[in-house]
Formats: sequence, structure tokens, C-alpha cells
Amino acid sequence: MDKNIEYAKVREYNFIQLMKLVAVAYKRCLRLIIENHWNTSGGTYLQNNFIEPAVVDGNRMLRGDYFVKPTAYWFINFSPKNGFTYQFDKKQKIIMKSKGAKKAGTCSTERSLISSDYARNFICDFIIGKKQPEIDLTLF
Repeated sequence: MDKNIEYAKVREYNFIQLMKLVAVAYKRCLRLIIENHWNTSGGTYLQNNFIEPAVVDGNRMLRGDYFVKPTAYWFINFSPKNGFTYQFDKKQKIIMKSKGAKKAGTCSTERSLISSDYARNFICDFIIGKKQPEIDLTLF
């Protein structure tokens, strides 16, 4: 029971900090992208208590990450571009086999990091809208 209370306190604190960050971004017209895990059956904290995400990436491996895990992205003060760079070349890692976190309410670094390929593809696909012909698979 104490562990559940500790998780709830950490979650509440982090959510309040997120609300402050979003308020500053809106007030100062700053562009902001928020990333958080997504559950296809519902039930994550931001799914239940926040605005709808602009993008839900259901399988990050398709853009070159190590994990399949669904991830949601909220774009504040701008809209995402609609590109898609296919890069399915990594050996899949399993979330439940990742190292655990040292502190309640957090994830391990291994579980939280994204691959450099996924970061590049995300930036090109959603932020700058740049096609990457050297990565995209084509018939020509």
C-alpha cells in the first residue's frame, strides 16, 4: 500500500509540473512536444487526464527503434508533419526484460531511451517533414 501511495504522489507531482510547462508554452507561444507511453486499451495517466495526442506511434520499431511499445506525442502550438520513414532493422528489445528503475514512479534509462535512428526519423517525419530517400524503401 505504501508503494502505491508513493507512486500516486510522484505521478501527481509530475503531472502538476507538466501542466505548468504547458501553461508557459501556451502563454509564450513556444512550440513543445510531449512524449509519453500509450496503452491501446486505455488507462495511462495522460490518456485519462490530458488533451488528445496529435500522434500515436503504435510500433516504434517501424521507424528504427528497439521497442515496439506504443508512444503518444502531443504537439503544443504547432501541428506535426505527416511523413513516414520505414526502417525496421533493429533487434527487438523486450520492455519487461529491461533493467528496473532505482526510484518509484520512474523508468530505467534503458527503457526510456530511443535509438538515434528513431530520433532522426521522428524529426524528419513529424517536425521538419523531410523525406529520406536513402532510408525509405522504394520500387525504383
